[in-house]
Amino acid sequence: MNRILQVLLWLTRLGVGGLFIFSGLIKANDPLGFSYKLEEYFEEFAKIFTEHGLGLLAHPMEWLAYIALPMSMFIVVLEIVLGVLTILGVQMKKVSIWLSVLILFFTFLTFVSWKYDLVKTCGCFGDFWVLTPFQSFMKDVILVVGITPIFIYRNSIESFLSPIGGQLIIWVSSIIFFLFTFYCFRHLPVADHRAYAVGNSLFENMKVVHGNPLVLYKLKNKQTGVVVEVADFFDDYKNWEQYVDPNDSSALFYREVDEELDIKYIEISSTGQKTMVEEVPEEYKNDWIVYKDTTITFSPDKDPKIMDLVAESLESGEDELQGLLSDSIYRFMLIVRDLDFYGTFENTNDGVVFIKSAKGEKNYDIVQRLFVEAAAEGYEYNVLTTEIDDQKIQAFKHEMDTRVNFYSSNDIELKTMIRSSPGLILFKKDTVVGKWHYNDFPIFEEIKNDYK
Repeated sequence: MNRILQVLLWLTRLGVGGLFIFSGLIKANDPLGFSYKLEEYFEEFAKIFTEHGLGLLAHPMEWLAYIALPMSMFIVVLEIVLGVLTILGVQMKKVSIWLSVLILFFTFLTFVSWKYDLVKTCGCFGDFWVLTPFQSFMKDVILVVGITPIFIYRNSIESFLSPIGGQLIIWVSSIIFFLFTFYCFRHLPVADHRAYAVGNSLFENMKVVHGNPLVLYKLKNKQTGVVVEVADFFDDYKNWEQYVDPNDSSALFYREVDEELDIKYIEISSTGQKTMVEEVPEEYKNDWIVYKDTTITFSPDKDPKIMDLVAESLESGEDELQGLLSDSIYRFMLIVRDLDFYGTFENTNDGVVFIKSAKGEKNYDIVQRLFVEAAAEGYEYNVLTTEIDDQKIQAFKHEMDTRVNFYSSNDIELKTMIRSSPGLILFKKDTVVGKWHYNDFPIFEEIKNDYK
């Protein structure tokens, strides 16, 4: 292998290995979130196979969805370790095969997702860097291109380490990154990139982010040299005089300007954003040229980061989220997607009965004690759950001897709010000031020292 090829192959290994490590670490930080994404893929595939009469193929997808969590943890550790080994050149015959298998698996998922619009985001880089299905597919295509020469020249790649050193790095990196992944699963992600991260305002993230609806053109007439500014949306800007072309009533609004005038940003009344010249409209190209070059590209409105969060009262059915998070006090929200964490429900002749488990009782006792002590200091508290059966909730409250108010919400939003069920969030108005996994529920003294 000549010198130039060696350098190119080394750069390719560095790029591929680095991207695998980066992608794996992002997902290892949030293995539960990655498992949700895998589960979504497999459930969509199962649905498609069922709809097309391919039930035999649907069953394996349902089984894969069932084991999505251990599968996600295995994949992220494998991804990171393969990235480390690729850069170090350790056991490249085996590593190149695993790289190929893994990237073909990802490429298949992202291609089907893009082609058939199955999953809106791939989860390749978690919530840190959200890619569209097409971007995810193209990223995987680039990786396929990068992995191909590694696979072809796998026998020529020499390791930086001795055989013993290679074995040692495989075991050490596997153990370290598995422990990191498992820690993030048993607690909360070390880095939270979601809209519900500590310090974020829920109401701000529930707003539409307005785009840039105004396009302003600054043009120079080829014949006369007259310079004009033309606005598509003439009724949506500040301090602007409207002029109509007297020879063409259908023309866009414009005004003449000083030829030496620099291009200025125009502030849009409805959004407060600023924009400038974009490009010459087709109808002006024969007679006008762009007087000076242009600026900001048109951008559409962006959907809110939080779209479906509600807190519906089980009594009235009304969404009371705004009221709950509008006062200036501290408020605990216990997020419980499934009350079965605390025990089991049974239907009897006297109605629904809740039978608490030892684990559930112990965990809820911590929360109950925290709520009672916090209430004495002026804190409020409530439970947000996906459960809508009032009989079950009343049975739960009776057995747990609690009077906390329950509100119903969207399961996807609750999974996004906190990677733990039950999980605990502390709000100051609508701002998240603390989050805890059920393995880390605090005592009130800790809360008081940190937040009061």
